[in-house]
Amino acid sequence: MAGVLWGLLGAVLIGTSDCIARVTSARVTVSVLISYIMALSVVVLLVWMLVSAQWPAWHWRGWLLSLISGVLNIVVLVLLYKALLRGPVAVASPAASTFAVLLVGFNVAAGEPWAWPQIVSVAIVVVGVLMLARRSEAVDQGTHYDAAWLKITAALGVAAALSIATRMFLAQEASAILGPIEALFLNRLFALLTGAVWILWQLNQGAVFALPQGRTQGLVALQAVLETAAFCAFLIGSASGGRVGAAIGFAAFAAAATIMARLWLREKIGGYRSVWIAVIATGVLMAVLGAP
Repeated sequence: MAGVLWGLLGAVLIGTSDCIARVTSARVTVSVLISYIMALSVVVLLVWMLVSAQWPAWHWRGWLLSLISGVLNIVVLVLLYKALLRGPVAVASPAASTFAVLLVGFNVAAGEPWAWPQIVSVAIVVVGVLMLARRSEAVDQGTHYDAAWLKITAALGVAAALSIATRMFLAQEASAILGPIEALFLNRLFALLTGAVWILWQLNQGAVFALPQGRTQGLVALQAVLETAAFCAFLIGSASGGRVGAAIGFAAFAAAATIMARLWLREKIGGYRSVWIAVIATGVLMAVLGAP
């Protein structure tokens, strides 16, 4: 149960971060935005480890897994931010959250404990997010979100899902070796280095960057805090309460993002999507009750 609840906390945090990304990714060059977020995360985690004297121990496999996971972190955010920038959030975020199927499958294959109610619950969650991503005539009418537009947004979200599942599984493996905070720090550090290389390549190509200005700087900082806290909650849940449960709980970020988009961005939800948000919530509840 603890793993699902930690994952659910991560879902709420990342769902809120996704809504902020809908705004910031339209104002700031994606490579700069991602590097800002990773840099802020590294600084916060570095301060924490200085205070707690909690440093990552050298372990070649743990560091290698963190390296690969960190690089994939950049790939994930590029795909996800492009999907969120196209919009709507109610399609991009649910499509990305289908990563839960792959992540649960990876963990089951790796020998992690699971129960049949959890398998049923992940199926319910995935069906819910897929249906949530379908076009709703009552909500989307009068917008530029035609069927072709939604398919491309969904495709970007699914590509992000494939990257997310791999990244998060590798992060879980690194966390089991090094510890959640230590693995998170290395993940962000390697992601920051990857982002720096990306920016240097863009500079060599003569790129012109849009930097965070004014209120956008505050939004980027908040986004960094939420995104880091979400991933931290996921890793803590994976370490303390079961990887499968944490993955299912975290997959609910689709519903969280849709609700936050309604509250903050004023994106319409409608009765159809409200029903599927309730279905996702039911699937998460089943995962909580069915945890081994």
